[in-house]
Amino acid sequence: MSTIDASAHQQILEQLNRSSVATITGWLNGRGYRNVFLSGLTCVRPDLRLAGRARTLRLVPQRPDLAELFPHRDENPHRKSVEAIGEGEVLVIDAHGNDEGGILGDIMSARLKARGAAGLVVDGALRDVWQIRALDLPVYVKHVNAAAIARALSAVEMDGIVSCAGVAVRPGDYVIGDPDGVAVVPEVVAAEAAAYGAEHEALEEFLRLKVSAGATLAEAYPPSDAVRAEYQRLHGPH
Repeated sequence: MSTIDASAHQQILEQLNRSSVATITGWLNGRGYRNVFLSGLTCVRPDLRLAGRARTLRLVPQRPDLAELFPHRDENPHRKSVEAIGEGEVLVIDAHGNDEGGILGDIMSARLKARGAAGLVVDGALRDVWQIRALDLPVYVKHVNAAAIARALSAVEMDGIVSCAGVAVRPGDYVIGDPDGVAVVPEVVAAEAAAYGAEHEALEEFLRLKVSAGATLAEAYPPSDAVRAEYQRLHGPH
């Protein structure tokens, strides 16, 4: 059960959308969360930012008797996770890097988009990526494979703690993405991380303008007392 109310949640999302993955990852590293960046994923839509809360799906290597776990097709977590996604949520799929078949294609991804999903993160393969790219859905994926996934993997659980690209993800964690990649923000520190990220990005935008206008690194990066004072005069105390 989340301890973050609706108002605080919206503020976190707004601030994360103004933060970079690099900034958030650096802040989390300094707080002891040293493994939050999902390495090796490709950003399918570099023009889109990602910020939302994690819903999870876990797959395991295929074996015939696993089909007995879910005799009714729509109860299979593979399909159920798509139909259960809520607005602003990110489907995070633990497929332990498997590259033998696409876990989702364009139609199931379109359903995610229709349900208001904030994004899709897959430690495995997708197919129909050229069509998924047209959905205006932030997508991060490790592999592309046009084959069906049933020959290789079976979905066994949704909404459990998973490992995605080597990072532990709990349902309810925040997921942030930009062209650099994806990071997971644990719910317990999400409000503090998001507030820091938005403030730090405003400062870094100011510093980029300073160095572009001729300021030296010694003056502006990290900012000297004079540069920081100038920033505070323009933007107010932080």
